[in-house]
Amino acid sequence: MHDIIILWSHPRSVSSAMERIMFERGDLTVFHEPFIYLYYLGDAKKVLKYFAPDPAHPTSYEDVRDMILAAGEKQPVFVKDMCYYLSDYIREDDAFVNRVCNTFLIRDPAKSIPSYYRLDDEVTLEEIGLEAQYRHFERVAQVTGRPPLVLDADDVQANTESAMRVYCDALDLEFLPHALTWERTVPQAWQFVAGWHGDMEKTSGIGARESGRTKEAITLDSAPQLRHYYEHHLPFYRALREHRLDVPR
Repeated sequence: MHDIIILWSHPRSVSSAMERIMFERGDLTVFHEPFIYLYYLGDAKKVLKYFAPDPAHPTSYEDVRDMILAAGEKQPVFVKDMCYYLSDYIREDDAFVNRVCNTFLIRDPAKSIPSYYRLDDEVTLEEIGLEAQYRHFERVAQVTGRPPLVLDADDVQANTESAMRVYCDALDLEFLPHALTWERTVPQAWQFVAGWHGDMEKTSGIGARESGRTKEAITLDSAPQLRHYYEHHLPFYRALREHRLDVPR
């Protein structure tokens, strides 16, 4: 039985870039949002833009979970996923919560919400994701008896090497500097949602990787609901941020 690390994130939180670093290590089986198939196909909550699903991928909570657990029997695993995809299910699955190492990545919703809206102007309140993250954070702390690790995307972007060293140290995982840069192509395993990661083809690392997008001038006032989304999710972001890892800059 090997370690299974899950990075619970929310959309547009620089999570795919963090996942890319873990992918570039070469010593982990990496799953890219496997529970997306549950939320958008199994439960059919919404038709997601830029989603070209693999028909062979499982779509039920149990089957996706078991796929991850089976991989963990063979090799260490890293999963990047969103809490809102499975919040209706995982709150009843303490065994899974205990089996995996739950870690969290957050980003200021003043940045993540306009970034999401730029790609999908039909984004819902739930899809912003921070409330579901906080609810799962609380559940993990309750089940395991300790608060899980939290990283803030601002720290990751400001000093990626330092952030990844701190993250790896907290996980008792060797830090591998070569993983901080990559070829400017989206991994084949991510092609089913390649439209969400086009900016990764323009960079070979994290840094301030979304700065070029501001030319579109999307703000919290670009649509009436965005300010409401921000005010709803801001307290959850602030509560999670109180637990963030201390990353030297």
